[in-house]
Amino acid sequence: MSFFRTIPAAEATGKLKALYDEDVRLHGRVRGSTEMLSLRPEVSAAWRAMDGALQSTMDPRHYELATLAASISVSCSA
Repeated sequence: MSFFRTIPAAEATGKLKALYDEDVRLHGRVRGSTEMLSLRPEVSAAWRAMDGALQSTMDPRHYELATLAASISVSCSA
């Protein structure tokens, strides 16, 4: 359950629906980061672009370790 107001997949339209559909196609579900940013799909698209740029310059193992370290540092429980 989110603490943020989000737009459920069944109610998504336009750019947000395209982002949700891409998540389902690639990951089998709508990712939490996409849903969290559902009120601002342009921010979600920018986040994806930044994340892709980071991943393209890093070894996959280092990327995963950096993601894990960042999650731990902010006490993420997900």
